[in-house]
Amino acid sequence: MRVGDPSSGPRDAALRVTLAGWTVALDVEDGALAAILRRVFGAFVSPSAGVSTDARLVLRTPATSRVAPAVRELPLLEPGAEGTLRVEGEDYAAVLSPDRSQAEVTGTGRFPVETVLKVMLASALAKRGGLLIHGVGLSRGERAALFVGASGAGKSTLGALWREAGGTVLADELVAVWPAEGGGWQAAGTPWNVLSSATEAALVAVGTLAWDAASRWEAQGAGEVARVLLLNALLPEPTTSGRGALVASASRLLSSVETARLVFARDASAAAVVEERLA
Repeated sequence: MRVGDPSSGPRDAALRVTLAGWTVALDVEDGALAAILRRVFGAFVSPSAGVSTDARLVLRTPATSRVAPAVRELPLLEPGAEGTLRVEGEDYAAVLSPDRSQAEVTGTGRFPVETVLKVMLASALAKRGGLLIHGVGLSRGERAALFVGASGAGKSTLGALWREAGGTVLADELVAVWPAEGGGWQAAGTPWNVLSSATEAALVAVGTLAWDAASRWEAQGAGEVARVLLLNALLPEPTTSGRGALVASASRLLSSVETARLVFARDASAAAVVEERLA
């Protein structure tokens, strides 16, 4: 496959995954790995091979294998020739087409596939003015809230408390958000959490997290939320214009939803406070 060649369609046997309304075909010839990915992506797998696709990722086996590191670093993203993007890790490398709709990955195992897929999804969302956020997305019915914070802020704990209360956790790893047609914003889960959901809902609030003995919802300025949000947004285009687009999308998002800080205890009161705001 020549990266960026639209005539190179996916094989009929390719695994098709739909994330936030965006469908990608994963051409993975290793049957055992394809089975693993099918389990990993679970409810996000499109049921029919005949479904139209927006993007394609092909995994190539390297001529010389490199040992996977014990601890992985963030991938290196570098603009390439003619608008391509190179994504490189310790034991894999990929080239994305100028429109980021096709990727040729050289590596083994699921990690290179998932890493490059996250970059492609973030790029697809950016085209819609959206973002891929490291946070926890909680929904009740048709309304959702997104919370962001540093490691240890309580995202996974909040997700577990919300699930225990009967709510839907869109994801507590990566949450996709984008402007909805007709106004407002949508939020959707991604497969990078064992108990994540393939559903989406109207995003009505974005907040930060803090611990306390008593749970409560506090108003917080958009500027304060933006500082935390941007630290947790995946940047798909490592350029000045790409960073500018990321900031602009975050600004539009936070001007369209309620911004807050959820101060919560490790008990059912945390879910009760969120549920009241989503009612």
